Amino acid sequence: MSLGIGHKKHKVDLGSHGSFSVNKGGLHRALGVPEGQKLTASEKEPKPGDSEHTKHMKASAKGFAAMKH
Repeated sequence: MSLGIGHKKHKVDLGSHGSFSVNKGGLHRALGVPEGQKLTASEKEPKPGDSEHTKHMKASAKGFAAMKH
């Protein structure tokens, strides 16, 4: 997976816990799901054959979904 031109970075600020950047729509692109469509819980579950990066993105997506925002 390459980070080509046009992929938007989004900074997530966790206050005193730090911050990090995510590529907006990266998991959607990796899974082949249109960006406007919500990911289902089963799509966020790690599958055999997923790369470590994809597993990490899925874990982050589950965490973001649990946040109150």
